[in-house]
Amino acid sequence: MNWRDSQESVRRRLNECYDKEGVQRYESWIAQLGDSDDQACLADLAPEFQFTSAMRVLDAGAGTGAMCRTILSAGVTELIALEPCASMIEVLRGKPELSSIVVEKGFCDSTADRGLFPQSRFDVIVSRQLVNGLYDPFAAFHNWSHWLRSEGYVVVIDGIYDRDAWRDVMDVDHLPLGACRTMATVPYLLEASGFDIVTVKWMAATNELPLTRTPRYVVIARKGVQQ
Repeated sequence: MNWRDSQESVRRRLNECYDKEGVQRYESWIAQLGDSDDQACLADLAPEFQFTSAMRVLDAGAGTGAMCRTILSAGVTELIALEPCASMIEVLRGKPELSSIVVEKGFCDSTADRGLFPQSRFDVIVSRQLVNGLYDPFAAFHNWSHWLRSEGYVVVIDGIYDRDAWRDVMDVDHLPLGACRTMATVPYLLEASGFDIVTVKWMAATNELPLTRTPRYVVIARKGVQQ
């Protein structure tokens, strides 16, 4: 039974939603985020995870670079941004503060995407507001495991969304994590994909910021030695 549209058609609609006009609307909100957002995010991660300058980091679903800016502010020097939407990439590349970043165009949630990067390429894979829009979370998490070195980290930052959050973007019934009202689903799927869960928690500092409209949580997981 074909209970949802094909991944190809969903990807096509995503790119249509985030054309130049759609990205301008998105960026009008992102542009309001400043140093306080970066500092709050890093403070929320700090008890269990801290970036270091020696880490090779992938920002999956980088958008126009909000999380990239946070990662760079922590001293990371080797950062790759993975983003499928050309208009998002155009805005990201136009930001002088992100000029050191390597940008790769592509998705991450299909087995066909695995060849984007070699095995064990990264120490850390970060996603911010991505997993809610994955067509195939299992495929993404297995790709991430392939791209990570042994004992590398996944840092998933996402929000608790209702169905109406997708009203003007896509049909939420195509997206398994699109409207989860629990923090349990993402760590459950990561654990089922072979990761060890380090922490699952609300992002207290981030959620106190005036521009945070949707409650945010973080899942930090580690790839096992034998994977």
